[in-house]
Amino acid sequence: MHLHHRTASRDRVSTGPHARWFRARLAGSGIIDIGAGEHASRAWRPRRLHGARAAALAVGVVLAVGCATAGVVLSILPTGVSVAMTATTYRIGDATLHAVAPGVYSGAGTLVFGHSGPDLTAGGSGVVDGARWVGFCEVAAGGTAETCSLTSGTRTLTARDAWSAGTWQRTYSDGQRVEIAAARGVPVPFPVGR
Repeated sequence: MHLHHRTASRDRVSTGPHARWFRARLAGSGIIDIGAGEHASRAWRPRRLHGARAAALAVGVVLAVGCATAGVVLSILPTGVSVAMTATTYRIGDATLHAVAPGVYSGAGTLVFGHSGPDLTAGGSGVVDGARWVGFCEVAAGGTAETCSLTSGTRTLTARDAWSAGTWQRTYSDGQRVEIAAARGVPVPFPVGR
């Protein structure tokens, strides 16, 4: 018996008579058979499924690249806003301000005109996309150039506008461009297109 134990520990599997007796007693008892052969299997997928997956992935990549390209193009192209001023109203986009005194308009915001030598100045205040903005613009004599400073909280933007063919071509200090349809010399001290 001592010899048999040494063999079992050396080979790690007991093949003596008690092993056969143990297997015979456990046969059919539903216990996992020790040393039973394992069968590795691989699920084969049809080539059509692989091809469909590759095609769907290609379509997804093309769609993602197209959306990214459209986003870049839309961020580069100027957006359009219209401004119109009469003696009684000042319209900017969908907002309308009404004259309450000479050179003072009020409504969805406030606009005040003044002069600094030959240049026209304008100060405006309004809520744009939930944030209060205060702006100051100076329109050069002749009405073909405008420089604006716009502030919301601690954020300050500058804008340089050049008038051409019925529009202000506005460029903000962060590089964003906006076209503002307006009559020559009409100041826009608001953060349009933001």
